[in-house]
Amino acid sequence: MKASDKPIVGNLDDIFQHGTGVAINEGDRLIFAKQVTLGLAIMSSAIMAGYACYPDNKALLALIEIIKIGILPMATLVISFYFTSGTKK
Repeated sequence: MKASDKPIVGNLDDIFQHGTGVAINEGDRLIFAKQVTLGLAIMSSAIMAGYACYPDNKALLALIEIIKIGILPMATLVISFYFTSGTKK
């Protein structure tokens, strides 16, 4: 039997328990929200600074539109994920 014939992962039932679900504690949520929001802020700031230096660049103008349409709503979703109402399903 060649090494390529072996399965990469054996039986998944041996690895994952049934019915355990995924639990995300508040500290992990806060770290995740901080990381995503910081990443979006850095990317947005870099694009805006580039557009300020080169206002005739059509690619940077398109990226500014992406910020308005996509990144700002994404930041809103990340913040709303962290600051939930506290009700559990």
